[in-house]
Amino acid sequence: MVSTYRTSSQRRIADGRYTAAVLFICSLIFWGAGALFGTDSSAVYVPAWASQWLSDGNSLLLRFAAMLFALLAALLMASYVILERRVSWQSCMLAFVAALVYNALPDASAFFSMLLPVALIGLLFRCDVSGDIARNLYALFAVAASLALLFPQLLILLPLMLLYPASSGKLSTRAFLATLLGVATPLWVVAALIYLFPSLAPLLDSPKKALAALWQVPSVALSPSMLLMLVAELVVALPAMIHFFVTGSIGRTHLRRRMIFCIVLDVVLWLAGWLRPELLVLFFVWRLPVFSLLAAYFFSALPPKISNVYIISSLLLWVASTIVGVWIV
Repeated sequence: MVSTYRTSSQRRIADGRYTAAVLFICSLIFWGAGALFGTDSSAVYVPAWASQWLSDGNSLLLRFAAMLFALLAALLMASYVILERRVSWQSCMLAFVAALVYNALPDASAFFSMLLPVALIGLLFRCDVSGDIARNLYALFAVAASLALLFPQLLILLPLMLLYPASSGKLSTRAFLATLLGVATPLWVVAALIYLFPSLAPLLDSPKKALAALWQVPSVALSPSMLLMLVAELVVALPAMIHFFVTGSIGRTHLRRRMIFCIVLDVVLWLAGWLRPELLVLFFVWRLPVFSLLAAYFFSALPPKISNVYIISSLLLWVASTIVGVWIV
């Protein structure tokens, strides 16, 4: 019985020895293909000064920097203990998908900002081992609010980050007040700096414009490439979520809580992208680290034959979306 199980496991791509290497090599090939075919980088979701810097920068250098940010986000996401067994190719899956998405939707600023929510997730998970939850939440929300001054879109994560300590019963009155103080601290610092140095006031124009854009009337207009990418994401993410909630494949309580938070984050970013179409691409890129987690969980949980067909079909769908985005649209 044991030997039969080992044999069937070795036949599954998700348990293969070279799966990570193949995905990583393919990601490098697609990053290089994007540079060869000259897909330009744009900057939409960053402050004006950063947008100008990205626009004036060398396209190959920006592509290399975006690749490094994507790889760093992949390594960070894979380092968090969420699944009960380590999946070696999880980070390579994110690198592979990020390379495909960048070639079809070459927005450098979205990939630069991808690292921010992943880092905040890691700081949030430290609450599990923190002896002083109030101090940990204060630091977390102070960092999040400071980053939100540069990327106002991160504001959507602030209420979500309260759900995780609340789900474990650690969100006491003292801890909640610490989160409010953490959010207020960078605002007080900025207000004091502007009061002392009025010439810094124009730096707030970009966050003001980003917040004002949230009140605009939304209108969804999807390209065929973007539509295929959303389908490729949903084909894996939705069955993975269903499988997680109908099975006990992750048995440890704190790991299930972490997985539930990641799923809630994915769903909220999905809905927010439809409600705010101008942020659809940004929130889509922010969901890719969670997608790599769901893929690592789901492909490893399926029977060998089904898993092989599923993973190959999924990867081909991602490749097709890139081909449509680069050569057809």
